[in-house]
Amino acid sequence: MKIVIELPLEHQERLLKYANEASPVYSTLKNGVKIAHSDGGQSEIVVILCDEEQAEMLRQVANHFCPQAAPAER
Repeated sequence: MKIVIELPLEHQERLLKYANEASPVYSTLKNGVKIAHSDGGQSEIVVILCDEEQAEMLRQVANHFCPQAAPAER
């Protein structure tokens, strides 16, 4: 199953700063598509299409390095 993740651009940049360039997390983050947010503001978001395993790896990295980017546990 594919999962769509939306991150503010600043969260993606922070996560990329800490990810090793050889890691799958880094390539998943880099493959995101930047788009203008539809809320009428000037902010950009990054949309990432990934599988469940990639989403879980991103969540773990975000919990550690950028908790505000990680979704709350359900």
